[in-house]
Amino acid sequence: MSQPNIIISSQDLHRLETMLEHQTTQSSTMQHLENELARAEVVDPENIPKNVVTMNSRVSITIAPSTDSVEIVLVYPHDFTGDKSQVNILAPVGAAILGLTEGQSIEWPQPDGQLMKIKIEKVIYQPE
Repeated sequence: MSQPNIIISSQDLHRLETMLEHQTTQSSTMQHLENELARAEVVDPENIPKNVVTMNSRVSITIAPSTDSVEIVLVYPHDFTGDKSQVNILAPVGAAILGLTEGQSIEWPQPDGQLMKIKIEKVIYQPE
């Protein structure tokens, strides 16, 4: 599995670790997310580059084999309303893109064991 460098704000890290601690069940996606958090470069929110995917970012991504980009917003489970543009951080796509920079790609395991390849085309909005 390809593992590009990732950057996470200290605020997102704290919130995600707290959220994961309070989950009653542990999915494979949650385990992969924990592994990503453990290997991430952690910086203060004000020092996050504008082209990095953080929580509540609006980004344009492509998921191979499609070449069509999709615009999504990465949200916490408690903020997920079912809007088609939202992706929950506990969903495979959500966990995969956190901390990536524009132009980076990652291969990420799906629940069925297959790998999906996701590329960050553009960070449209980032709240940091």
